[in-house]
Amino acid sequence: MLRSVDESMALREHASEARRAVVIGAGFIGCEVAASMRGLGVDVVLVEPQPQPLAMVLGEQIGELVARLHREEGVDVRLGVGVAEVRGEGHVDTVVLSDGTELAADVVVVGIGSHPATEWLEGSGIEVDNGVICDEAGRTSAPNVWALGDVASWRDPLGNQARVEHWSNVAEQARVVVPAMLGKDTPSSVVVPYFWSDQYDVKIQCLGEPHATDTVHIVEDDGRKFLAYYERDGVLVGVVGGGMPGKVMKSRGKIAAATPISEMLG
Repeated sequence: MLRSVDESMALREHASEARRAVVIGAGFIGCEVAASMRGLGVDVVLVEPQPQPLAMVLGEQIGELVARLHREEGVDVRLGVGVAEVRGEGHVDTVVLSDGTELAADVVVVGIGSHPATEWLEGSGIEVDNGVICDEAGRTSAPNVWALGDVASWRDPLGNQARVEHWSNVAEQARVVVPAMLGKDTPSSVVVPYFWSDQYDVKIQCLGEPHATDTVHIVEDDGRKFLAYYERDGVLVGVVGGGMPGKVMKSRGKIAAATPISEMLG
């Protein structure tokens, strides 16, 4: 488990003594851990059952660029394969992949996602479904009970429930919850979700709500840094960049305005 500062420090201590590490899962946590371990001089194998890192979040095209980044830094990226077994007596020493490959390992990190902790709300009457169900201002199904953050599933402008696991989202939600709790009008401006991930010397940034099924236009790629536009129904819905912070952040207004992709590419 990696949920606290103490657990993070324990992982750092293990990594500082390790020579070989296997990271299971190439989502944002897995990729960041792999990058950090390489910075400590550890030989890293990154294992991902999907065709590319981050494929379920950002799609395979951007995932391929992220895989390229890790390979350039010396990570052994294994894609399209899972883990069958972790072996060791008192301490891990081998990871067996689903294709039969055996990997020696001094430390193993499993980064395969998380579930919202809502069991403590059983019997409370508060509606729960992959998080605490809220309206567009954080109100739950119980009077005078509000929720925000990772555990809260808010209704979006289209009427869908969405649970966002990025800390910047909490600040945006707080700007809505506090006025609503005080009986005041809530902000009506369009909120463009934002998050980032630092991997090596490249800051991977994401604005908007890109889906893996969107049409991806890679508009810049110098072999390490890149910029991509995400199109859905002819409209710009997201921008993802690696090492291009200025160009990513300048697109916030374009996403909020639902700019036609033709204007972005023209």
